[in-house]
Amino acid sequence: MSEAAVSSTAEPEGVRTETAEPAATPSAGTRGRLGLKGYGKYLALYVTLTIGVLWGVVALYLPDYEYMAGILGELETTSPVVVLVLHSPAIAAFVVLFWYDGWRGVANYLRTWVPRRKDLVWIPVLMGLMLLYIFAVRWVCQLFGIEVPPEPMGFVDGLVRFLELSYMEVGMIAIAIGWFGFFLPLMHRATGSRVRAGALTGLGIGIFVAPGNVFASFELATAWPLYTAQLCVLGIGMSLLMSRLKGNTLFFLLPFWVSASGSHFGLYFFTKETQVVQISLFTALVFALYFVLKAQGGGRLEPVHTFPEYLENAYTTRVGAPFPGKGDRSKELAAQQPTASEPA
Repeated sequence: MSEAAVSSTAEPEGVRTETAEPAATPSAGTRGRLGLKGYGKYLALYVTLTIGVLWGVVALYLPDYEYMAGILGELETTSPVVVLVLHSPAIAAFVVLFWYDGWRGVANYLRTWVPRRKDLVWIPVLMGLMLLYIFAVRWVCQLFGIEVPPEPMGFVDGLVRFLELSYMEVGMIAIAIGWFGFFLPLMHRATGSRVRAGALTGLGIGIFVAPGNVFASFELATAWPLYTAQLCVLGIGMSLLMSRLKGNTLFFLLPFWVSASGSHFGLYFFTKETQVVQISLFTALVFALYFVLKAQGGGRLEPVHTFPEYLENAYTTRVGAPFPGKGDRSKELAAQQPTASEPA
């Protein structure tokens, strides 16, 4: 990740020019644990608006469901309360981004969703790999005598089902924005470790979704520990991948939708035995990803992408950013602006 000095030129008031990446962030290969000093407030706000809100709603309904349902409505997928809670990770992330750097912070995050041309090849590769993964889960289940559906869905029906899932699982966009777009890079800052940051992200999602699993059914409740373990492995894999792809959460969403389609395609049943197979295969994929990325980097991995530094790459910013901000980088840029008493 190259980083060079930033220069500013005379320009209309309120418009800043950014021509390169910031010089204040550590250079490639040297970024370690940066700590949460000055950033703990963003973590506290995010956790409050996600886990705190969801568990708070549960605490309201748990003592007397009928009474609360009469006030706020039934806890159904169309309920405004449920919709708000399910999308709370994205809402919390945007609130934090706005608090950190105003509209400039929000705009810089949204720019991370624009993939670099050289990264586009990863999308079909990852989706194809996840398609192979869900078929491998079925084959391994059959190998060990784990019950699977007799016939998987046909190609056309599977494609239609995948498109339906993309609509039904739209809540994953909120997971991607909140947990992988903000929380993961913040954990990179806090720990300096891909393994710890990925595991903490998976654990955070697990705690966030726990009420849904516990109250949905006994089977989902007993599967929750394994589901959380799956999320931790996924978090470590996403730490490797998204640091390579400059924090672009698009590369999480599309492959994840494929990987989550296996049971819907009739390839296997969602059971604890199947989850163990999934964890084993996905762990092997994460190790393979580690060695591939390390080979591509000439024996070194990309430094972890940290909040807020990853928002300030030349990849995500642009010349003449229209929104003045108030974050770390915005303060640096403001300090470089000539004052009225200084000669032009």
